[in-house]
Amino acid sequence: MIQHTINWIKGELFEAKLIVAFGIITIMAGFLFWKTGTTPNAKALFIPLLVAGAIYSAIGGGMLYSNPKRMMELPQIYQKDKVEFAKLEKKRVDDFQYGYKVSKIVATVFFLATLLIFWSTRNPTWMGIGIALTYFALAGLVVDYFSQERADIYYKAILIEIRK
Repeated sequence: MIQHTINWIKGELFEAKLIVAFGIITIMAGFLFWKTGTTPNAKALFIPLLVAGAIYSAIGGGMLYSNPKRMMELPQIYQKDKVEFAKLEKKRVDDFQYGYKVSKIVATVFFLATLLIFWSTRNPTWMGIGIALTYFALAGLVVDYFSQERADIYYKAILIEIRK
């Protein structure tokens, strides 16, 4: 069981590094559009991409901060009481499963908002916001696609451990 937990945390750390890298690249892209863009639409991407990149960098940074601590604490908890550990992990995984549904709903709303923006205005600022919303939603879906797969695998391992 503990090996599944360690694999889960390693996956979370890898995901966090990708999220931070994505955030930084998004911020850099925003600056490039601002500095080298020659059209109003290119310039309008600066702030929306800066905001999206900052949010992703903060999310990934938080994951990079919290998961190494868990990597140290969880094996000690496991050694004390393996059954209780599995029950606690089951509850923890149960508690964040709703997040995958939420991210799909948010992505859908962001995609629809982008379509509405593009159908209703030619304002460069609003169109930049729409592009950033779609970009943000798509990146979130990609991250959650792999995160949910890891969560499902981990959850099955937890249930096997509880049944023992």
